[in-house]
Amino acid sequence: MGMILIFLILISACSNVPSNNYQITVKDVDPYPETSLSIIKKPSDTTGANEKTIYLTFDDGPSSATPDILNTLKLFDAKATFFMLEPKMLESPDIVKRIVEEGHAVALHGVTHNKHRFYLSEQMALDEMNQAQKTLAEITGITSNIIRTPYGSIPYLTDSFRKVLDDNGYKLWDWNVDSSDWSSSNEDFIHSTISQIKSLEKGKVTPIVLMHDRSETAAHLINLLTYLHKGGFVTKTIDADLEPYHFSCYDRCKRIGIES
Repeated sequence: MGMILIFLILISACSNVPSNNYQITVKDVDPYPETSLSIIKKPSDTTGANEKTIYLTFDDGPSSATPDILNTLKLFDAKATFFMLEPKMLESPDIVKRIVEEGHAVALHGVTHNKHRFYLSEQMALDEMNQAQKTLAEITGITSNIIRTPYGSIPYLTDSFRKVLDDNGYKLWDWNVDSSDWSSSNEDFIHSTISQIKSLEKGKVTPIVLMHDRSETAAHLINLLTYLHKGGFVTKTIDADLEPYHFSCYDRCKRIGIES
């Protein structure tokens, strides 16, 4: 009788062990036709093979919306890169310092954000980046060589501009996900952004998301971060060890004021 009782107890215990037989479905992967360059790290990188990295970037700040953006990022322990304008940094130095203190990357977006001034000459573009770099260093003690030119590098950043900036140590970054948040006052841009991220994910391309430092973006950022968190994405900052991602001219670049 005792042996039978022990046998019954063992059977009961085994039946309560949870199953670990999960079914994994691998979908076909189609290459993303519009993006040919993914982020490449130095060989010393120890990023996990299954980790999904994403770079969130914010242009045109800092602004009154930046604290809200930072608060939302903090909720998710998310990191971002802020491409800042020199006059805005002078207006809000405490916000610039907070960006650094909370582990985000600071980068340069120039001074005027006026294409007719910035792209007037190679020297003008260089002067704007040098001025922004000097102000950033005075506020934070940090010197950043990561830049994004006004409106992106196409079509006015010709090869001669690129050479001057490169020769002076600047690393040019564009994006491969355009949120178009500047043109929307609702969360439509979040749906568009997620759709683009999904397309890049199919092609195994690391997303670099362009957003702007504005109140409408701040209001809906939580929805994007919720999606990224559930999808297993890890947000990282752009740093000097990354191979820069930027648009290539091909036959698309032209001097400002020159019509095609």
